[in-house]
Parts: sequence; C-alpha cells; structure tokens
Amino acid sequence: MAHKESSKAIRVEKTRSQFKTLLASNPNYFGNALGFELLKPVKKIASNTSYEELSAIGYNPRRRELQATFDIKKSGGYGGDVCDDGTLEYVRFYVETDTGWDDAGLAAARVHDIPSGKDCVNKNEHPLSYSVTVPYASFTYLCSVSRLPRARAILSWNNAPPANQPDWKPVYGSVMECNIQLDKRFIFQKWFGALTNVVEVPQNLIDALAPVSTVLDEPEEAVAAEQLPVLSVSELVDLYATPTRGKKLKLNEDPKRVAFSEVTALKSLSTPQAFSSLANSLDVVGVNLSDLVLQIEDTTGNITYEELEEVGLDPNLDRLVASFRVKKQTGFSGNFCTAGSTEYVAFWEDWDDSCNWRYLGTAEVKAYDFDDLPDGGLCYTASLPVNADEIARLCTGTSPSRVRAVLSWQTPPSTTDPNALPTWGNRVDAHVVVPPREPITGPKISILGGVGTSYISDLTGLTGPTAVYSSSGLKTDDDGRPCPFGGRIDVQGPSFGGSYRLLIENVDDGLAPTPLLDSFSVTDFDGVTTVRTPGVDGWITFLPWQENVEGVLGSFRSHISDGDKRYRVILETPTLGGDHQMVQLDNTLPEVAVSITVPGGDCGLFNPGVELQGKAVATDDFLRGWSVSIDGGPAGFSDNAVIPVADTKLNTPAGGATWTYNTTGLVQCGYTVRVQAWDRAIVNSTHNGHYRTTDVGFCILEP
Repeated sequence: MAHKESSKAIRVEKTRSQFKTLLASNPNYFGNALGFELLKPVKKIASNTSYEELSAIGYNPRRRELQATFDIKKSGGYGGDVCDDGTLEYVRFYVETDTGWDDAGLAAARVHDIPSGKDCVNKNEHPLSYSVTVPYASFTYLCSVSRLPRARAILSWNNAPPANQPDWKPVYGSVMECNIQLDKRFIFQKWFGALTNVVEVPQNLIDALAPVSTVLDEPEEAVAAEQLPVLSVSELVDLYATPTRGKKLKLNEDPKRVAFSEVTALKSLSTPQAFSSLANSLDVVGVNLSDLVLQIEDTTGNITYEELEEVGLDPNLDRLVASFRVKKQTGFSGNFCTAGSTEYVAFWEDWDDSCNWRYLGTAEVKAYDFDDLPDGGLCYTASLPVNADEIARLCTGTSPSRVRAVLSWQTPPSTTDPNALPTWGNRVDAHVVVPPREPITGPKISILGGVGTSYISDLTGLTGPTAVYSSSGLKTDDDGRPCPFGGRIDVQGPSFGGSYRLLIENVDDGLAPTPLLDSFSVTDFDGVTTVRTPGVDGWITFLPWQENVEGVLGSFRSHISDGDKRYRVILETPTLGGDHQMVQLDNTLPEVAVSITVPGGDCGLFNPGVELQGKAVATDDFLRGWSVSIDGGPAGFSDNAVIPVADTKLNTPAGGATWTYNTTGLVQCGYTVRVQAWDRAIVNSTHNGHYRTTDVGFCILEP
C-alpha cells in the first residue's frame, strides 16, 4: 500500500464543528429553515461546497434506481475518523412530473475524516467519491411516447433535506439536476388482444398500434431485447439519410457510428457475402466500406455521443456506481420501439493501492435515439456489486482505494487491459473508501431486518441509538430511540460452502427453537431475482456470492400471532459453527382515538369562526409520533393548523391530549378531524412504522 499521509492539519470553522449545537440554539441560524422564518438568521450560509459537492446524478432504467455521486473534498470536518461515528451526508431525490416535483426518497452515506495523501501513482487521494441509491419505479407504457423527466438531487451534510421541499437549499452541500430516461413497461398487448376477441376493432387502429404493442405476459418483467427489432445498417441508413437535390441520399449521422456494430462483427466472422452486403448498404450514401474500416480502427476514446463522468462506491449497497451522459439525439441504433444499442461499463479495482488493476465485471445499460432529447442530454448510471467481505478491514487499517470505470458503446470493454480505450467512450478513475468491518471468520448473521447486527442489542432485540438501515444509510429513528421489528425480517450474512439452516426461538415464552421454513428471494450478480425454499427440516445450501450478492440467508415472516415477544434467530451449520441474534417483535398497530368535546361533541353543526376543542389518543409501546389534521370541504383540506397541546413524539396522557382548531374561513361543508399515529417498528426490513388512523366528522353551517 503506497498511501502517503500529509501532516497538514485542517482548520474547521465554528459553523461546521458546532453545526448541530448552533441549529439547536436557533433552527434558522443559517437562514434556510422552513417554518422558522420569523427567527432571525445569525449567519446566512447556502450551498457551501468547500467540503462536499455533488458530481453526478443519474437513473438506471433496468434496475429502476436513482443514484447520485458526491465528492468529499477535505481530510477533516466530518465528525471524526473511521473509528468514530463520523457524520451523514444526506441526498434527497426529486423527479419532475406533470403536477410538479415528486419526492423520490432519501438516502445517506456515513463519512469520516480521512487523512490526505498520495496514491501509488502519486495522485492526490482526495476527493473521495461516494454514491447513494434510492429505488424509483416509474414507466412509460407506449414506446412511441418517451418519458424523459428532470431529476434533482439535494446533497446536505449532517442535516436531512426536508421532504416535499424541492427548492430547499442546504447549508453545506449542493443541488444538481439532469434529465433521465424512464423504462418501458408494455402491458398493452395482453389487454388489446383480449379486446379484439370481443369487440370489432378497426383494422387501421390495429395497424397503427402494431409497432408499439410488443409486450410481455407479466408487467413486472422487463422487456426482453430479442422481442424488439434490431435495425440493420440498411435500415439505419434509411433512418438517418435524407435525399439531396440530386436525389442522392445524404447520411446525416457519422458513418463510423452507423456501421460500427456490423464492421466489428466482420472482424470475427467475415464472409464475401457479408462484406458485399454491407458495402452495398453504405454505397447508397457514398461511403466506402474499406475506408470506413480504417477510420474506425483509427478512432479511440470518442466522447461525441456519450461520456463517462464519475465513478463512486455506494457504501450501503456495496456497489460501484458509474454515471454517464448521452449527448446526442441520434446515433444509438434506433428509437424506443427498437432494441436500440448498449452502453457497457467495465469496472476495475485496486483496493490495496498497489498499482495492480483487477477486473471486476461489466454492467450494461440500453440507449436509444430520442428526437426530443432535452438540453444537456440524458444522465444514466450503471452499477456493479462488489464482495466487500473479501476486502474487509478494521477501522485502523482503512485508507482510500483506487477504482476505475470504462465506458464503451456497442462492444464490451477489455477485461484484460485496464488501460485500453474503446472506440466510443472513455474511462474515469476515482478514490473511494471501503467501510470498515470485522473480517469474516465463520458463518455470521451480519444484517437482520435491514439493520446491521452490530446496531441491535442481543439482550433486548432492539436497535441502538446510532442504528441505520444497511441499504440506505438512514437512521432507524432520528432521535435515536430503540426500534423493534415486524413483518418480514430478512436474515443476511456471508456465503460459505456446504449447508445451513435458520431457526427461531420464542425466548420470552421459553419455547424450543424451530426451523425457519419461509421462502425468500435472492439476487444474483446480474440483478436477476429467484425464490428459494428451505427443506422440510430447514436445511438449505449456501449460494456462492455471485448468485446471492445481498447475502440473503432467509426470511422470518413474523405475524401478530407470534406475539410482540423476543425471538432469537439462530444460524446453524453442520460443522462450521453458527451465530444468533435476538430480535424484539412488534406487529401491533398503535391505539388511536379522537373526539370533539367543545362545543357540542362529535358530528355537530357549527358556524364558521367557532373554536373546536377535543381529545386525541395515540399510544404504542414504541410510538414514533402522531398528528391531528382536518380533512374535507370543497378543496379537500383546510389551511388552518390543528394545535395539539402535547408532545407529538410521546404517548398521549390518560384521557387523551387536548387539541384546538379555529374554523374561521371554512365554508359550508362536511369535515373530519383525523388522528394519525406511527410506531417505530422496522417493517418488512425496509421502513419504519405501522400506521393507524381514525376520524370523527363535523359540519360547518353558514348562518
């Protein structure tokens, strides 16, 4: 390892080192707090990028994921080294729709103070590149109608961007936008075919819809490439050429691009017939095939059409993420109703900074012609899982590593030469930090219910104060309160040879362990998901990492019939030993109730301007929070706030918490008072909270 540290100390300003304390003293200290505008800012700071900055945003249509990459620029100012807690960099995503910006979700990555230094080729190890991911599934249902919406990412250090506030500006961080391409999900043909069996449909309508009716039987499946037409050079010439005054055809696209795939194929399998056919197709637009072959041979690293911009490591999902931009409307072998073309991204690593690149794998993303390509092009991502357990390091041995991505259009990049430049595309290097973790020495439950077992008490089965979700990096509770588990509790751990089984033991009732027989899903290196089912006694074989990159060993599908009790999840192998982890179940919904006490009780008739009072009940052993709201009326919601006289993060007192509401401004109509409550249970290994609501009605009657 060639890491050379700098001894230069980083001076961290007060607004950074005391950031949380300053916000606690005045939520609008920096002038960006929504709802606290009446508080005078002390020091206005907006979008300071001296410490961190977004470097890429994109979308992976096949995986249906929004991803952003950001750079950590300095060696200090992040809350401690890798043996400390550090701080969180939050990224909230938005996608623009016909009705405004859709909040697509929040993710976070934990960052630390990493000493600056030089790598093995004497390049600066900063900036460090981190990536985060949120799922986002939205589609277009007709290939003739493309959906290329604007996406936005808001990066904010140590302070999560508020939900549904797309124009919010962070104190430390940045905002980035780019248009993305949503995937196609054609489920029309099945419905249209059924319709033609019972209704006479005009033939001209059938003919018009034929090009867009290639679909699958199940909407959950992706459109298979072989079901869509692959355009030949002759068809591409027809697509990209226009007649001149002399009635000759003029090719409006780079001939090297148009014929690239077939010229490449000729190199490996050339026949006189194939050469003659290709030559004739190009001759109609005045292109000589022999000259074209030489021109393609002389072309390397062309970024006219697409360009790789960034590569980073997603520390939550253990994935390398490459971001690239498609720059031109055409030149991608057909529109959305064809097979289009393929952008390949090969990934390389030098985890030990030894100046020896090792090939990891290649990801693929489809690209198409879009006549309505937005200014700035389209931003895509390609990602590849990495087996982080192979490179596990203790925190004391953590230092930056080198990674490389190589983008290539229509032909996969080299898997043996990391320096080889493709004809179309480029390469990008970056420095990343592999999160520290204990080296794996035997079978282990690493993650339970979406949370690392190091964050879960083996006595109480509850999460600790610093617990985060393993897939998103977000805190399980913003206030650090303990969280139980409910619904589907996934069990994850490293793969070993041989077989294993999972057992569950009801500890509170003193019952004997029983084998876990529930089916569960695993995802392989290529993103393909399959379902596995243990045998009658619970035994099942470990899969190699390439066939189970998320390390899912099983799922405990807990139910309210299991009781809100502590269970021990046990991993057992015949000869390699095992592991166990306690988990506290909670499948019970919060208790809620609401009433109107003044004036007149529930379901009353009131004049505008009357102040209502009532009682709200919201209780749970693990309450997250509750609220009271008014719904109804011609507009659906009123503007006047419901004021609860209680802490909405605590159980309401005996008899309920008092709430008040001023009805001034309400028009004659029916309304409801609604109480909502959420608990802190981690449900289905992915999100917080069982939810429960109830309401009571009243009417406004104008005098």
